[in-house]
Amino acid sequence: RNMAAVALDPNGIAAGRPSRRAKRSASRRRLLTARAAGSNEDKPTAQSVLSFLCPLLKAFGGGDAAAPRNRTLEVATSGFASIARLPFGSKVDEACIARPASAAPKERIILYEFEACPFCRRVREALSQLDLTVEVRPCPKDAVKHRAEVEAMGGKLTFPFLVDPNTDAGKGGMYESEDICRYLYRTYGNGAEFPEGIVSTTVLTGWMPTLLRAGRGMTRYANAATHREKDDSIEPLTLYNYEGNQFARLVREALCELELPYVLFNCGKGSPRRATLT
Repeated sequence: RNMAAVALDPNGIAAGRPSRRAKRSASRRRLLTARAAGSNEDKPTAQSVLSFLCPLLKAFGGGDAAAPRNRTLEVATSGFASIARLPFGSKVDEACIARPASAAPKERIILYEFEACPFCRRVREALSQLDLTVEVRPCPKDAVKHRAEVEAMGGKLTFPFLVDPNTDAGKGGMYESEDICRYLYRTYGNGAEFPEGIVSTTVLTGWMPTLLRAGRGMTRYANAATHREKDDSIEPLTLYNYEGNQFARLVREALCELELPYVLFNCGKGSPRRATLT
């Protein structure tokens, strides 16, 4: 039997060791309390790891982002990053291939994120598998524009942050990557089963692309132009992509470091959108 060893304190109150069931209940209460208070991500320790890794990766991956690079090394490390996250973010779910046009978002979904973040990555993987088009507004460290937008809308600087003007649940914006992924599948999945692995494997392999790419797509390039800060009339760029593609990752890293917004047309394996590229 799962019994707790009970003793009495000087006031005569039971002060024994809590049972395993009590520990689990307390843990769930702490998680719910943290989420209600606006915790930074799924676990406080995750943000602690990010806080430790970011300066370290910036030091090792520093230097002039515009300097010539070894193409073979760039493609190889990006390829290994893609392999680390297989099978996520590469193939469109069959239910989404058959999704009617009437079930697609009418207005453009907006995603605030930065490339190196493992929690942002799981959202991009879900978007690829759902074959959704979104506008990405990169929020690297030292960003001059998009981070301020997130803080103004949501009140805190944590990422990813998704705004979906098509639904009451999404138009006010939402944090928490797992909540975002589940929302996207529930709203646009056309009955597809939610891939639990996107969430459960982040602790094991979600960090690998960040480490393999030495933190590329994390910090704003110091010499990046700031015209977007003053001129909102400039249209975002367009990128056809799927999350698991090693070549697309190199482009996304550059766009993030330059803080350039872009419309992301996902076209993973099986996407009908691929026909428009041939």
